[in-house]
Amino acid sequence: MGTNSSGDPFSPLYRLLDQIQNAHFEMAQMVQEYKGLVERLEEHPADDDLRLARVLPGARYSVGTTFVREAWLKVHAEVATLFPEEEKA
Repeated sequence: MGTNSSGDPFSPLYRLLDQIQNAHFEMAQMVQEYKGLVERLEEHPADDDLRLARVLPGARYSVGTTFVREAWLKVHAEVATLFPEEEKA
């Protein structure tokens, strides 16, 4: 990752953390929408809602978790760059 055009070496790290935070917000919204879908199914099990409940929300959530997992790997790399471990004598 390295530094960005502003020259702040911490900027990429903050950008990654913001992206992770936003992804979590989006996943929380997906869970809320899924809860609403389950409530609709409980009241009136429509075929379209049932099909959606079986497939889409879980797939979208999986994509989000994959993004977050990969972003954390980038965070670890940025931290290692900013704060390299000292060699032990």
